[in-house]
Amino acid sequence: MTEQPTAGRLPGRVASALRAVFAGVALMLLASCGEAPQLPLRVGLNPWVGYDPLVLARERGLFSASDLRVVELETSTESARQLRNGLIEAAGLTLPEAVELAAAGTDLRVVAVLSLSKGADAVLARPGIASADRLKGGRIGLEDTALASIMLQRLLDAGGLRRDEVSLVMLPVIEHESALKAGRVDAVITFEPVISRLSSAGFVVVLDSANMSGEVVDVLVVRADALQARPHQVHVLLTAFEAGRREMLARPAEAANSLAAGADLSVDEYALALSRVNIYSDAQSKALLASPTDSPALGLARLSSDLKASGRMMADPDWSRLFVPVLAPPHEGQGTR
Repeated sequence: MTEQPTAGRLPGRVASALRAVFAGVALMLLASCGEAPQLPLRVGLNPWVGYDPLVLARERGLFSASDLRVVELETSTESARQLRNGLIEAAGLTLPEAVELAAAGTDLRVVAVLSLSKGADAVLARPGIASADRLKGGRIGLEDTALASIMLQRLLDAGGLRRDEVSLVMLPVIEHESALKAGRVDAVITFEPVISRLSSAGFVVVLDSANMSGEVVDVLVVRADALQARPHQVHVLLTAFEAGRREMLARPAEAANSLAAGADLSVDEYALALSRVNIYSDAQSKALLASPTDSPALGLARLSSDLKASGRMMADPDWSRLFVPVLAPPHEGQGTR
């Protein structure tokens, strides 16, 4: 026998349908009363000790996951590609990579100068090759990046070599160590933590960024549209990097213990790799960005000349738009350029 609905009570399917309608109306009313929840700002980082303050900040819970999401990528080339295509909103890049990307038409803002390499970028060669001139006729592995192109030119200058006197083998950084150990190349243009691993294995530093005063700088870039629409999250990003840097300084041994395994280094090797990088404070970064075209530390005139000479850039980006000298904590709903 079919049960009859009790007075004042609707059949299940009708009640469910009405509940769905009421829920939909409620959601519409809520949406009309406020903005939809904002997704986290996605920040692309490739393996590089100079970006580790942000990694440490994530591990220590120094920012909310609702504000930021660190996207770990294998190479800076992938970071640039995802940034260009809008798959991420921010990234750590070398200054040459950021300038090249901006000159090619990606609307970016440099919001922080993160670090200066003091030997954390280098050319390492197999044993027996102790100087740049010994690489004549050799095979050099490198990434297809603006910085690698500049370091190659410094290597050729140091050895008195022409470009046609070496063979270039384009390799992502994740293959540098295996390629050199297997003898597929005679040298690699690479960076930490690969340098420490190769040095421990007996490979020789032929040239490093300690010989390139002020030339190897890393920056934090944000898409201009994201900076305009989401200034609060960009401020959280800058604050998180500074908090991670301070944590590194306050407890260096604990930081090395936390981060060394991710770099496939021992704690001592990680500490050595970190000593080859000068990580800028927030105040130092702002001072550098206050007048970027006049800053010897950024060396934009020489960088521009190098990128044009190598054919990686035809004309300078608009320097006045590329660099954001000060990003003050925004008020709710306040935008910025």
